[in-house]
This record gives sequence, C-alpha cells and structure tokens, in this order.
Amino acid sequence: MASQNSNIPTKILVIITLISLGFNNYFLPIDAEETGKALIESTCKKTQYPEECISALESDPGCFTANLTGLTRIAVEKSASKLVETLHIVDMLVQNATSDYPTWGSLVLCRYSYNTSVPQIQEGLQAFDQLKFDKSYKSVEAVKKAVIDCDHQGVKSLTQVNTALLRLIEDTMIILHLLF
Repeated sequence: MASQNSNIPTKILVIITLISLGFNNYFLPIDAEETGKALIESTCKKTQYPEECISALESDPGCFTANLTGLTRIAVEKSASKLVETLHIVDMLVQNATSDYPTWGSLVLCRYSYNTSVPQIQEGLQAFDQLKFDKSYKSVEAVKKAVIDCDHQGVKSLTQVNTALLRLIEDTMIILHLLF
C-alpha cells in the first residue's frame, strides 16, 4: 500500500509538469511571433520599400523566429527565388515571341543577364553561410545590375516583374548591409 501512495505525488508532479509544458508551448509561439514580427518591421523600416519588404519576409514562417542574420539569409533566398521566377517568365516570353525581332533580341539579352545571375546569387548564399556578408552583398548587387540592364532594354511586358525583382533586391542589399 505504501508504494502506491508514494506514486501518487510522483504522478501528480508528472501531470503538473506536462500541463505546464503544454501551457508554455501554447503561448510561446505567440510571443516568439510577436518578437519576430517586431524585428521584421524594424528591419524593413530601414529599407526603401518597407511594406513590400514586410510582405515578402512575413510570407516565410521562419522569419518569425529568426534573428537579424537569419532574417537576412531569408531575404537573400527570397531574392534568389524571385530571380528564378523572373527568369522563367523571360524564358516563356522568348519562346513565345512574335515576329518582332527587336523585342525578341531584348528578351534574349534579359534572359542571358538573368541566367548568369542565378549562379552568382547561389554563390552569394554560400558566401553568406560562410559569414562572408560582403561577398554575399556583391552577388546580390550583381543581380541588381542585371535587372537594371534588362530594364534598359525597354521590354514593356517585363516592367512589372523587373520592378518587383529590383525592389526586393534593393531591400535585400540594405538588410545585408546591416550585417557589416
């Protein structure tokens, strides 16, 4: 009998501990999310396009638990993804181009610029992981140059996607610069 009674406090302690852990885990994500949201907002307020920056970063759940370095990595990843997405759009336009040779030629130049930028930003991500933030910055800067070069081609069907990519790239560069 004595051994059964001595197990009761142990069982109660285990139950209280589990309830406490469950209670903390239930409310902890809200606090972490609020902290992450505050970091996103304070970081993005330093960029040229704060609302777009906030929207882009909040679309990645990892941002809500990231520190500034993690947030910056996610911004570079978002830029790389947007670059690839833009390249696919340009590639489709090249393949479906009409008989307008000058527009087709401009699209081909844009595709070339974006194609060469993809490995550059991938190298930038690798440099970031090695904490070489200046090298990562230069790779993102190279993508910016490619976007500007493409935009100078004057292809009207690319204006919107180029603008979206350029704004994300410029914000990413500002955020990256906060690390050095």
